Amino acid sequence: MWTYYRDVTLYTLAITLLTSLASVAMYDSFSAGLFNAVLIFGVFGTGLGVLAFNYFQKAQYYMYHNLGFTKTDLIMRAWFVNLAIAIILLVIISLF
Repeated sequence: MWTYYRDVTLYTLAITLLTSLASVAMYDSFSAGLFNAVLIFGVFGTGLGVLAFNYFQKAQYYMYHNLGFTKTDLIMRAWFVNLAIAIILLVIISLF
């Protein structure tokens, strides 16, 4: 389960980094850009990471199925963990 989370999150981080670097000129402060990056990571990033995992490593779903994990269960767990991390980071960023 954690290898799936790691793979999806690495794709998520790459997509978040690319979109954040593309939109860095839109924000006046560093904290606003960081807030946007964390928001993209928590809300949209996991879905895009799952799409990238489907494209590059789709055959690994058979391994997870044999271990007793459904595709929906894996996606929901990864999304909840990333959303929880994003909420914590957003609270920390908003304090500063």
